[in-house]
Amino acid sequence: MPIQIKYIDDGIGVEFIGSGVVTGADIIAANKEIYRNENFSKQRYQIVDRTKCTNYHVSHKEIITIAEQDKVAAKTNPNIIIAFISTSPLQYGISRMYQAYVGDEGFLTEVFRDRKSAEKWLEEQLKNPLPYNI
Repeated sequence: MPIQIKYIDDGIGVEFIGSGVVTGADIIAANKEIYRNENFSKQRYQIVDRTKCTNYHVSHKEIITIAEQDKVAAKTNPNIIIAFISTSPLQYGISRMYQAYVGDEGFLTEVFRDRKSAEKWLEEQLKNPLPYNI
């Protein structure tokens, strides 16, 4: 499977790890799994790590679908923050496009080139009072 989902920190965190060839359909399916999880209401952060992706195939239409999934999920749990780790220019650009489509209706997100920077940002954000996305 190109996306591995790991629940960490007693379920308040989710690692979303892509490897090999990752498609928009893979991301949409993984989001459905995460948002259907019984512990979704207690989630506080996600780490979307694409450092092991060899190819990243996400269409414009799929980016819109992913953004819509997240906007709907944010209505149920607005307290999630997402750190995207994007090592390629394509991944970085797609992450920025996603942010534009989600706007203020989704989760608080940021895009990073490396995991260390992403984890530092998450740690700082988790110190802030809820909700994060105000």
